[in-house]
Amino acid sequence: MIRQLVRVGAVVATCVAVVTAGTTTASAGNGKTGSGSTAGGDGSEYTVHVNYTHRGEGSNPQSVKYSAPFTPPVCWYTAMTPDQFKAEIARRYDNAGQKGAGTVYEYYNQVMSDMNTVDYHKGDDGSWWVLTWDDTRLNDPGSPWCAYAQGWLWEPPGNPPQNRITPDMLAQAAYGQMKLPSEGVTLSPPPLNQKVNLPTYVNFTQADAQVSVTAQLTEPDGTVIAATVVAEPYRLHVEAGTPDADPRTCDYTVDGGKLDTAGASCNITYLKASDGGTYPFTADTTWRVWWSPTADVQPMTGNPTLPSGLTETRQDVTVKEIQAVNR
Repeated sequence: MIRQLVRVGAVVATCVAVVTAGTTTASAGNGKTGSGSTAGGDGSEYTVHVNYTHRGEGSNPQSVKYSAPFTPPVCWYTAMTPDQFKAEIARRYDNAGQKGAGTVYEYYNQVMSDMNTVDYHKGDDGSWWVLTWDDTRLNDPGSPWCAYAQGWLWEPPGNPPQNRITPDMLAQAAYGQMKLPSEGVTLSPPPLNQKVNLPTYVNFTQADAQVSVTAQLTEPDGTVIAATVVAEPYRLHVEAGTPDADPRTCDYTVDGGKLDTAGASCNITYLKASDGGTYPFTADTTWRVWWSPTADVQPMTGNPTLPSGLTETRQDVTVKEIQAVNR
């Protein structure tokens, strides 16, 4: 039955507790979750199953600050082959019969009769697109309305319907999953051995100059949809944590994931000892972020950008006077 203004729940894109070999799996709906990354169904038999692949996050990553949350559609169209669509209609027909839903049963009986006259478009170029929703929240008063009334449609190649799952949606999902390394900033002299009037050199090194997350799923008809989000550090801002320093802050450009401020025109210099306490030396790294509609890492040039990411690190430093040596 073509459902008018189907009420649906949003696809949940939060990570479930499955983390193996750097891969996180997220699923939605209340249906059976199969292997791989798949999409489809009506919330009782099919799921949206997005596979996330993480690269270069380091041992102690931070979630991206200022990241935009993933807002999935409340309903969407899933691509199916003629055989898959035939099986889906048969499933709905059987379910209606088992539940004694006479009107629905008769409706799908007529649908099957009509489809048999065109053989479900077997052998034709194109795909069936089936309206999909989360059945578990069908009657949830807090769920928004689905504005799409047509339950399914046949479309030729290259003409998918609106509100299908797109690389842009997966890019938002991958962005929400991204974590950035919080380590890599070292000081010279070391934090517990800073000296008054001696410049503090900052060394920034990332084992991986880029961090990336790929979100990928496979439609029931075999179509693969993917997006890869890439983050790259490009700016470092440091603060002394006390007014007794000159300068109190410095800004640096990071190139290729590396930075060494020895010889730079700006290096924090403490003017007063911490007198048994510490100063909170902070380093904030800004990451440029972009994405591509592929399953692999692509350069930034020519690809859309996302809001910059920010990671923060703090090191408590002890500053002492330089002791004179009497001879």
